[in-house]
Amino acid sequence: MRITFLGTPEFALPALRRLHELDVVRLVVSQPDRPAGRRGAVRTPPTVTLARELSLETFQPTDPNSVESCDRIVASRPDVLIVVAYGRLLRKTILELAPAAVVNLHPSLLPAYRGASPIQSAIYDGQVSTGVTLIRMDTGIDTGPIIAERSTVIGPEEIAPTVHDRLAVLGAELLVDTIAEWVGGRLETVPQDDEVATVTRPLERADAELDLRRAAWALYDQWRAFQPWPGSFVKVGGKRIAVPAMDPPTADSRGVGQAEFEASVVSLGCAKGALRIREFKPEGRRSMSARAFVNGYAELLGARWGEPLSAPRALLTGPVR
Repeated sequence: MRITFLGTPEFALPALRRLHELDVVRLVVSQPDRPAGRRGAVRTPPTVTLARELSLETFQPTDPNSVESCDRIVASRPDVLIVVAYGRLLRKTILELAPAAVVNLHPSLLPAYRGASPIQSAIYDGQVSTGVTLIRMDTGIDTGPIIAERSTVIGPEEIAPTVHDRLAVLGAELLVDTIAEWVGGRLETVPQDDEVATVTRPLERADAELDLRRAAWALYDQWRAFQPWPGSFVKVGGKRIAVPAMDPPTADSRGVGQAEFEASVVSLGCAKGALRIREFKPEGRRSMSARAFVNGYAELLGARWGEPLSAPRALLTGPVR
């Protein structure tokens, strides 16, 4: 079996490692090196770095759908193309380059949470489970028929990076357990049910704002979902105060936006219940404990938090239209 592997970020690394152990990867396709961070330093995609460590051939086309890119992929003589978080749309020409087509690993239990932010959206919505799905790619976004899937529990206090890493490993295991059977033509696919499908949108910096007009548990799920990016912040006294760490909320009843320091946390009133914030990061400052924050910003403790009010944000997840 010969595999051409398409992937870019850290999520793809466990799958690439496991497939390399089978000695089946003949080419690794990733996005080009690009500037990143405030200083604009050029960074190589994690999959390319790993591929070079494993002495695998790499290819970083600007346009994966070009004739030249397709020719390069065909030259590797793949039986199947495997896509894990590659990050670019693939057109029909690529989908027909290998006898066993193109298999995509997606970090949700499809047809739920198609699109750009499936892991964060599941946590944001308070889901207690999620998983990974292998599909045969078609020209839609995560719409292809299902080959196999595997599920896992989302713990009530788990944050997105923890779930991300577990799904990456789970997906790698599913690929290794499934791909030979798929290439051998011994697996059937199941069409997705578009009637129950949902689609997620990309995250934006503005999503980080905690709207205290929502229930505390919903905001806690939002905070868990948006670690480490875009993070979470609350407005108070004309400042944006980031929230690096919080404990699960309580059912305490207090006014929306009312803050009180107690037991090493700041308890912050919401529409229902109260957030319990352990760490704060004022703009331009390092993270500090709730006690240090109260000592340095005592005037904010008596202010109304969450104001000025912002327009409600668009939902992360919506139905297929």
